[in-house]
Amino acid sequence: MQYHSNLVRDSFWLNETRITAELILEGLSKKDIMDLSLNENIFRQNTERRKKDLVHTIYKRLDGFPEEILEYFLRVDVTSAKVFVLISILRNDRLFFEFMYEVFREHILIGNYTLRGRDFDIFFNNKATQNEIVDSWSETNIDRLSSRYRTILNEAGVLDNSREDKTIIVPFIDLRLKNMLIEKGFGPLVYVITGEQ
Repeated sequence: MQYHSNLVRDSFWLNETRITAELILEGLSKKDIMDLSLNENIFRQNTERRKKDLVHTIYKRLDGFPEEILEYFLRVDVTSAKVFVLISILRNDRLFFEFMYEVFREHILIGNYTLRGRDFDIFFNNKATQNEIVDSWSETNIDRLSSRYRTILNEAGVLDNSREDKTIIVPFIDLRLKNMLIEKGFGPLVYVITGEQ
């Protein structure tokens, strides 16, 4: 999977993810969901482009999860549901996953629960030296992406974004959901959030 900066334009979309999962479980195809978005504006977006982008992004995030996981996602507590959405984002964004693995998880492992601006800067600088795609991005794009990472982590409930130095919150994940994800091969995505090995 190639690096991209799509998260700059994407949101967390917890409620929209739940609606989409429910529609998928009802047997609707991506095209059916797209038609509902465009014609009935079920996701309450302002432009046709946003209506399309939202469906494309969320459908891609959910694609590949077994039905039993989607069904359980619709029933779990809000904290666990947010973690599931974060996992669905990590599945589709290599750079964000690498940030979580190399920075977020590492902080948990060493017992340093504070993320500073320089942690983000160092990560993106390292990636720019290792990868031509990241190196080609403008400073503005990287700043926006770094800000979006913080926002998504805050919305997922794993980062207190209220102060300059951000505090990592290791979430409680519903044990059944956690075990289902691990059994179905999504363990590495769970472990970057929990700091487990």
